[in-house]
Amino acid sequence: MHLKKKFLVVTIFFLLSGHVFGQMKILSGPEKGSYNRFVNDIAAVLGEKNGINIINKTTGGSAHNFKVLTNPSSDDKMALIQSDYLNLMVAEDKLNNTNKTGSLKVILQLATEEIHLVAKKNSGLTSLRDLDKKKVGIGNEDQGSFATGKIIRERSKVNWDTYHVGFEQLLKKLSEGTIDAGLVVGSAPVNLLDIDPQVMTGGIALLELEDFNGWAKYYENDTIYQSDYKWLDKNIPTFGVRTLLVVNESKLTSADKQTVAAIKSGIIQNLDLLCRQGHPKWKTVIIPDEPGIVTEQNAGKIKATDQAAADRKDAVSYRVQIYSRNYQRKDEQVTIDGRNYQTQVYSYLGAYRYTIGEFTALSPAVELQKICRESGYPEAFVAAFKNNIRSTDPDLFK
Repeated sequence: MHLKKKFLVVTIFFLLSGHVFGQMKILSGPEKGSYNRFVNDIAAVLGEKNGINIINKTTGGSAHNFKVLTNPSSDDKMALIQSDYLNLMVAEDKLNNTNKTGSLKVILQLATEEIHLVAKKNSGLTSLRDLDKKKVGIGNEDQGSFATGKIIRERSKVNWDTYHVGFEQLLKKLSEGTIDAGLVVGSAPVNLLDIDPQVMTGGIALLELEDFNGWAKYYENDTIYQSDYKWLDKNIPTFGVRTLLVVNESKLTSADKQTVAAIKSGIIQNLDLLCRQGHPKWKTVIIPDEPGIVTEQNAGKIKATDQAAADRKDAVSYRVQIYSRNYQRKDEQVTIDGRNYQTQVYSYLGAYRYTIGEFTALSPAVELQKICRESGYPEAFVAAFKNNIRSTDPDLFK
């Protein structure tokens, strides 16, 4: 049975029986976008398996979700948000000395979202570099693609003319010639682009993306595959961002916190079912490792030792984990708060985890964690290693 139909049946059952264990509204995105599909998938599976009533609230997109989620007058508590948009808002908080993101917490990293640059097949455009002085629609201010477009244009130095074209209007404007190309950020296949190749005169194509001028430094290497769209005749190299499931902790009641925890564990426990029955990109979801709770107060009790950890028996060291990926990129450097760090990578729970720094005491690692969170890495946490092997021993954080 189709997931949406299953969701309706399950919801009606629980409403009639009065046997709803928890309820949560999730801000998703446009009706034909991948966010809408993901929330429907979660609603269907968790409603059936875990007795949680998920309400899918269709919205304008990632930016709209952020504005509503951080609005104290709104009762919305959970939303899907693009990782690059959230990181941009964290950076703006730091720049403007504001605290819009202070109460936001990332519950899970969900699927990868590919950057789609769409053009007419007969346009002659083949790559990002071809867009100089072209007209490019990057979405409206409610959509995460609007921020992604601004980031790409600014960092790549490709001087296109920006047009505010909403998600649902993109193909129409492209067909009319109002724009030369359009930007869509979403998990392939995106319903909007999953069209019959005859719908648009001359057909449509995707532009290849490559990193130059360092514009893609904070994005994941990705590919849009020929099999994703019936009109695509080859694999397209691109970059991707993560879909983040985010809550505003300041709005959560005690009951809400239990529901949020149940949603998180329900997604993890039913990930195989979501992969089989839901959007194909559920296969890219990274199962999180659960960091120990590390506070600055606890860190202050740890005194640094003069001897290097590598010289001790059962040597313990602390690193700051900044993100996880499905692939390994060697010799990667990141710049945080004006300082360059070489990443170290380890494999855990089927994903590659990227860390920076290495300390023999907990306190300086916690300080670096704080800097990372203020610099666009909201999920950064301290990970402990014993003899260079990841350890979750709680005694190491006391």
